[in-house]
Amino acid sequence: MLYVDVTSSCKSPMSTGVQRVVRSVHRALKPRTPIVPMIWDDQLGSYCTLSARETGFLERAGGSSFAAAAEPETAANPWPWSKLQRHLGHRIRRLDLAACLAPGDTLFVPEIFQDRRIDWFASNWPAGSVRRVAFFHDAIVWRNPELTPPQRNARFTDYMKALAEFDEILTHSIQASVDIREFWLAHGASKTPPVSPHPLVVDADEETRPSARNSVSRSVLFVATLEARKNHLALLAAAEILWKEGIAFELELIGRTTRYWGGRVIAAIEELKKAGRPVRWQMYVDGNRLQQAYLHSRFTVYPSLAEGFGLPIVESIWYGKPCICADRGAIAETARGGGCRLIDVTSTAAIADAMRELLTRDDVLARLESEAFAREFPTFSDYADWLLPRLKGV
Repeated sequence: MLYVDVTSSCKSPMSTGVQRVVRSVHRALKPRTPIVPMIWDDQLGSYCTLSARETGFLERAGGSSFAAAAEPETAANPWPWSKLQRHLGHRIRRLDLAACLAPGDTLFVPEIFQDRRIDWFASNWPAGSVRRVAFFHDAIVWRNPELTPPQRNARFTDYMKALAEFDEILTHSIQASVDIREFWLAHGASKTPPVSPHPLVVDADEETRPSARNSVSRSVLFVATLEARKNHLALLAAAEILWKEGIAFELELIGRTTRYWGGRVIAAIEELKKAGRPVRWQMYVDGNRLQQAYLHSRFTVYPSLAEGFGLPIVESIWYGKPCICADRGAIAETARGGGCRLIDVTSTAAIADAMRELLTRDDVLARLESEAFAREFPTFSDYADWLLPRLKGV
């Protein structure tokens, strides 16, 4: 039996990169092997099976009327009684996982955890009989603490230490693999598991991929949560440089806000709108609207300073849209297959130069579009074929 921790991906319809990957992996694995999705209740200190509502969110049946919130906790608990109601339900569905796990079973943890699970994992393994596999998405909190809210840093190093006790760690980039190994070395881990990188795949049907270019559009798209490392302020400053030059284009931003950083981005957006600049921000869109945003764009920008993989880059290329993004780290790994304009995203001038080029040089845009359309991506079904033997240890 495969037991899968889907805690963050079943509480609400929020769709961060990690949540989208977890939902897609779960959907791909479900037809292939017996699977038990679980949610962790930190107050109980226990895993629980899912309610119908939680199952709906995991399987993307939650609907598109969700009002996005600045914090995941708010999204998961929209009413004052939501948390208590869910907790009472968890008591009924409490799962004594340590007793349920049998020889040959696998515990798969594809999400980040910084709560009592760290301690639970240290004391509840049936020794030598159950395989433990986890995703490691990125080391940004450790490498770049200045780019993350302080509350996310509290137990992140404990989380990375806990991963050393698993049987195998999976990553979506070579950079993430290097980072976790360097962390273990720096913290004197006595033993470490193998780390297996696999490039991120695309969660889309071949039928959704366009066959024709749409270079007449003047829309530039950026899909990302409003947080410091995504570098929205530099993008907005670069856009203002081009608008002052008289270059016509629209800037569309899609992504939830955050309490820690989002207010600064929203304030900058409002200032630009007061000046008559064509910039639009949407906190939440459903899958169909997101697809249309990609298809309608001329190109996308992704000036993030640090990522574990950069899912919007893959999505942009899938839809044949060139992407302006960083020339380093995991982002560059994703981008180097073609269709991307690699730049120093710490430079506002470099962002403006790249945008100017793709807005005014149809020949450069056409070349990058051709590279994008030429790229092939495995699907999550292909990824599940690679993943399943690693989960089973064969």
